[in-house]
Amino acid sequence: MVFFMVAKYWTADFDKQQADTYILSPYPQKQILDYEYTLCSSPNIPIKPPPGSNIRCPRKPIVTVRQLGRLGNQMWEYVSVWAAAKKTGREPYVPSCLIQELGKIFRNLTVPPISYLAYCPVVEYPVTVTGDTLDHSNGSILLQNYIQLPTYIAPLLHEIQLMFQFKESIVEESQRLLHIASRGVNNITYVGVHVRRTDYIAYLKRKFHASAVEPDYFLRQMNICRNKYKPVMFVVVSDDPKWCERELRGDDVVVMKTKSPTQDLAIMAACNHSIIDYGTYGVWGAILAGGDTFIYNLPKSGGFVLASLLPDWHIVT
Repeated sequence: MVFFMVAKYWTADFDKQQADTYILSPYPQKQILDYEYTLCSSPNIPIKPPPGSNIRCPRKPIVTVRQLGRLGNQMWEYVSVWAAAKKTGREPYVPSCLIQELGKIFRNLTVPPISYLAYCPVVEYPVTVTGDTLDHSNGSILLQNYIQLPTYIAPLLHEIQLMFQFKESIVEESQRLLHIASRGVNNITYVGVHVRRTDYIAYLKRKFHASAVEPDYFLRQMNICRNKYKPVMFVVVSDDPKWCERELRGDDVVVMKTKSPTQDLAIMAACNHSIIDYGTYGVWGAILAGGDTFIYNLPKSGGFVLASLLPDWHIVT
């Protein structure tokens, strides 16, 4: 394991000569970049500061995270660092690899990369903490693997919706696909439906001792929406579209087959309301969409905890 130099917290109280000495010294820089590399699960190219920019070194302890999992997990990791820093008075930094992966999809991400710390004078090694001990920890921290902090983000959903803005080309394609799905009907209400199956079925049994939801779960929520929103179109995204075509048939149902998780998430985000079962991906589609969300009753999951804190999210069995 690569350790940072153990010293006091970052400080901006150093003169230009000290800064130049640090920046020109290869060992501390390499130490920090090596540490960033250990936090990455995808290829990491350290992000360099823009030419002529002034690095603002942190004046307080930092919070960071390890990049793990797929898109939904990585969105949780990024936003958990931001929310934890906001709540605990730390400064947020994430690995360059996490910014690079999310930056393929979202524009104007603002949390700085750990690689920027290579240009700062002194650092402290972050200590791993779990979500339930976060409020009682001191110093710089590394959030636990696959972190989700629903209680931290629940009051901040509007800011988070503004944070995760899809790139224009992705938005345009979502609008094009939804226009096709509308079949020429005006003033239509779109309800995004996320159905998670395949590998998640085994995970449900192992983690929650639960079985995959039956089609009736989705059909009951769809009928509620049919009575509430007129006209309505259900836009289904899933890792098992054939199952959805077989089980969720209807004149007002369209099963998307983009073969792109990114595009499917953007389609969900462009809908007015959501019906989801479980998993980080569907939760993020519903968060970005806003509106009413119907979520399956899976206690102790991140989506369940988040739904218990939000007035427009409804936990159903």
